[in-house]
Amino acid sequence: MKNCAKKLILICLVFNIFFTTPTFAVTNFKEGVYQLSNFNVSPGNLYTIQNISKENNAYIILFDEDQRTLQSIRLEPNSKSYDLLPLKPEYRIVIIGNGEVIIK
Repeated sequence: MKNCAKKLILICLVFNIFFTTPTFAVTNFKEGVYQLSNFNVSPGNLYTIQNISKENNAYIILFDEDQRTLQSIRLEPNSKSYDLLPLKPEYRIVIIGNGEVIIK
């Protein structure tokens, strides 16, 4: 009985790891307009954004489905990570500048 319970717990843990880890199909973004429905955005997950460029700034603007500005952040080169508002697949993110940002 104990071995069965251990196996069940292990299976549940593995299942949980594979299906609840927030991932993006692409994690590095350059200048452009991105529809978040093209990526694996989970509405319940919280994400951060960071400029990993060593020399260039980036400016991000997050829009909702009605094109209302929800958030904007100026990212210096090698910036710290900033929290994004909770994302939905209907949102768009605009990146301006020569920086390269990652969303985790």
